Amino acid sequence: MSNGTEIIPNSTYILFFFLMVVVCIANRDTDNTVKASKFNKDVCINLVKNEEYKEMKKENNYISTDMNHKKLIVGVVIIHVCFMLIGASGIISTLKEKNIFYGLLINMIYQLTLIIMIGVAMKQYLITSFKKFKADRISVNIKRVLAGVGIAYLLSGIARIIQMTMCSNISVSANQSNVSGYFVYYPILSVIMSVIMGPFTEEMIYRGILFRFFSKYGELCAVLSTGFLFGTMHMLSSFGNTNILLFLCQWLDYFLSGILFGFIYKKYKNIWINVSIHGTWNLIGSVMLLTKIMLTK
Repeated sequence: MSNGTEIIPNSTYILFFFLMVVVCIANRDTDNTVKASKFNKDVCINLVKNEEYKEMKKENNYISTDMNHKKLIVGVVIIHVCFMLIGASGIISTLKEKNIFYGLLINMIYQLTLIIMIGVAMKQYLITSFKKFKADRISVNIKRVLAGVGIAYLLSGIARIIQMTMCSNISVSANQSNVSGYFVYYPILSVIMSVIMGPFTEEMIYRGILFRFFSKYGELCAVLSTGFLFGTMHMLSSFGNTNILLFLCQWLDYFLSGILFGFIYKKYKNIWINVSIHGTWNLIGSVMLLTKIMLTK
């Protein structure tokens, strides 16, 4: 799907150029050549002025679309990294020990800040992507979401099998443990954070911003780079708290998820498909976690 949207415009340019060359060769005398040149110029001007052509070009150029607010975009990445480092330092854990609501509140303020900044910096990109997402049939989008979630669980299962095979101590990551704690006391706010806010901010940072940045060096590089960063950032709070083998097994789970989301974005070039799959995956996980909490009470 993604390759098709890029190849068709390039083929059109080549065909258009070839036809113009044929016209110039066929009209060798001066008068005809002048007329042909004027015709070519008029056609080019009309193409440039044509709004549909501009829109098509804007949609296909998914790497550079709406990257004008570079300071805000850099700010989003910096805030995300700083928050991850603060979490790794144990400050949030200390606040949670006093009152778990403080930890949840900091998380939600952080994500809300990112959502506002992303909305301002990448408004046109989000609108254009959503129009393309909405243009597809609902049944098609549902199939994509179900397929994505299914593959995500398959990869997660593989990572868990590797963990059970290689590690004697089986446990969830510190990141997952922190999230589970929020669900016990504040389930509604936790669902909002995990199903809506989290998937949106993470997909926008890793796929909407970083993937498009690394794509300058090739899409495979973008997939691997964002997958590595996605896995590493989710494991920052586990640094120093677990043995290296268990750490790598838990990191692999997040890394494979990041790789999957990278390939999904590479295929569809639409951030809302990623957000939908990520959100649905977290929704299923949230329902399972809440069910487990209710059964243990």
